[in-house]
Amino acid sequence: MSDRKPLMPKATAVWLVDNTALTFDQIAQLCGLHNLEVKGIADGDVAQGIKGMDPVSSGQLTRDEIERGEKNPDHKLRMAEQKVILPQTSTRKKRPRYTPVSRRHDRPNAVLWLLRQHPELKDAQIIRLVGTTKPTITQIRDRTHWNSPNLTPQDPVMLGLCKQLDLDAEVQKAAKRVAAEHPGGIPPPPGGGLLPASETVPGLGPQPDFAPPDRVQSEAEEDAEVFARLQQISGGEGADAEEETGSIDPDSVFTDQASQPTDTSESDAGAQPTPVSDEISAGSTQPATDAPETGEAGAGEAGDQTEKAADEYGLAAYADPFDADAVKAIVKFCGIALRSTDASLVSCSSKDELARVRDSFLKKKLALDHDDETLDAAIAEVCERMKDTRRKHRVIFYYLLAEKFEQLEALKG
Repeated sequence: MSDRKPLMPKATAVWLVDNTALTFDQIAQLCGLHNLEVKGIADGDVAQGIKGMDPVSSGQLTRDEIERGEKNPDHKLRMAEQKVILPQTSTRKKRPRYTPVSRRHDRPNAVLWLLRQHPELKDAQIIRLVGTTKPTITQIRDRTHWNSPNLTPQDPVMLGLCKQLDLDAEVQKAAKRVAAEHPGGIPPPPGGGLLPASETVPGLGPQPDFAPPDRVQSEAEEDAEVFARLQQISGGEGADAEEETGSIDPDSVFTDQASQPTDTSESDAGAQPTPVSDEISAGSTQPATDAPETGEAGAGEAGDQTEKAADEYGLAAYADPFDADAVKAIVKFCGIALRSTDASLVSCSSKDELARVRDSFLKKKLALDHDDETLDAAIAEVCERMKDTRRKHRVIFYYLLAEKFEQLEALKG
């Protein structure tokens, strides 16, 4: 005997009472009700207002089974064989993820971590993992979140916001989707983006490079040139002295690359290389074999090196001749910022960068009392003068601003 019951027991019992000659016990046994309850339905005391449901039309009971029950009061009705297998419904309802109050302030940090470590995840996947909202994810991605300066990327698993199994499942799902959408790999987003996983995650194989080879090579050469000029700042006795005093030797910044020993094998057959001691370029007090022994001659040699290095940066193309002492004063003002490639350059396309130049250099260092419109116009004029130079060095940019406002002498004071 089958244990299945009708989908709507009382509505089925109402229909069987009204349309068949089955006994109360047969209807009660089929619908899973008490026989007194079925008697109450027949008397109109129970199930008032319930409309009867035909079990024959719904495929739950056959007409032949009803006729056999009507002929034999002891016959127990059987439900018809189910033609469609219905999935068993879970009694537990899926509720939204609950995040404790003490952990809710960590959700933006977890979202920032997911955006940086797994940019392939969709917003819906991040919402399932940490229980946040789509506007919050958009604000964190666009850096318009009210607490963006204080956000720190943190692993949501370590914060207890999700399980490692759930995170791995979402990452694998996103990886399959990306592989299906981009068989050749993900092209880099316009304007730059996150580093590839091969550089940030150990153990992963090399990813295809989508940048043009000539562009990558040119940027690498430019970075090598900048770091070659600033290499003496980060090592040797000069670096230790700078850390103690908190300032940078201008001559160590504008170190002529020609001052490094030159390999005679790479030089031209007719040209004789002139080696210069590294101690002079590093500011050492010990004289080199080829350097003059007098202090004035040594200072003149350092000034020549500074002039040559500044010429390599391109300052001579904008100011010829230029004031070397003013250049040294600007280098000293920039300080440790010249150690970083990004910090040593000025971006004319960034409003925040130009505002920082106006407030920090023009207003504070040069103490100019002009209105912001005048200062912004001067900065825009310098940007226009250097528009042909893609990598605008900060020292040259500041020198041209000081020259425009006739403040070169004030810099040296």
